[in-house]
Amino acid sequence: MKILVVNPFGGTEFHGNENLSRIARSGTEFDMVNISDMYPLKNNQWLYFKYMCTDGTLEKVLWAEKNGYDAVFISCNLDIGLYEARQLVDIPVTATLESAALFSYMMGSSFSLVTVDYQNGKIQESLLKTYGLHNNFVSQRPFNIDANDLYLDKTSSSNTIEAVIDAAKLCVDQDGAEVVIPGCTLAGSILTHDVPDIESILGVPVIDGMLTGFKMAEMMVDLKASGMPTISRKGWFEKVPKTDFETLRAFHNRSF
Repeated sequence: MKILVVNPFGGTEFHGNENLSRIARSGTEFDMVNISDMYPLKNNQWLYFKYMCTDGTLEKVLWAEKNGYDAVFISCNLDIGLYEARQLVDIPVTATLESAALFSYMMGSSFSLVTVDYQNGKIQESLLKTYGLHNNFVSQRPFNIDANDLYLDKTSSSNTIEAVIDAAKLCVDQDGAEVVIPGCTLAGSILTHDVPDIESILGVPVIDGMLTGFKMAEMMVDLKASGMPTISRKGWFEKVPKTDFETLRAFHNRSF
């Protein structure tokens, strides 16, 4: 099994390879790429930025299918291009927030997000509504470190951990969260790497969406190999018309 992990921004999650290598099962290979060739910023936390980095993300997804990958995992809590990708390719495509929220439904009756800032959390909340996964969502609490500053050359791991834990405690103690999801893969990656016992600190599980999204991709490949469909082509994920797709690709001088 071969999975392409896409960081849909102009940087790379610094603990990503190490964390995923630890949990990838025997026989699973993966490559991690970013979209710096089409999107120069190391963050995408604003709506305009989200739209601007979607094109580059979809190019990586199309490339992955063409080059024999079995699945793609989009590693970002804004799930950049997830639904668009599912209309384009026949290999499974998973993403961070959707996978973490689905998993939270099996772990408890309520969950909260700890986010880089309030507006970014509102984008994620709107995604949960789109996914039909908003019923168990009880709050989002920002930890107020800009995504650009979560990189280790800007903010130490200890400072990020302290800020995330402080916000998560409010989610648990004041909002009734039974599960907490870090609302940025950069923050979740740090917690997984440096605080493996975080449940003992907060009293509830903390779901790293990178791990769940990656494992979800593995599972979807297994389901497909067993003969089960992994997507419905009726309705929302109907594939785009081939002729129009080819016309657009040709107009932008892109390969098929």
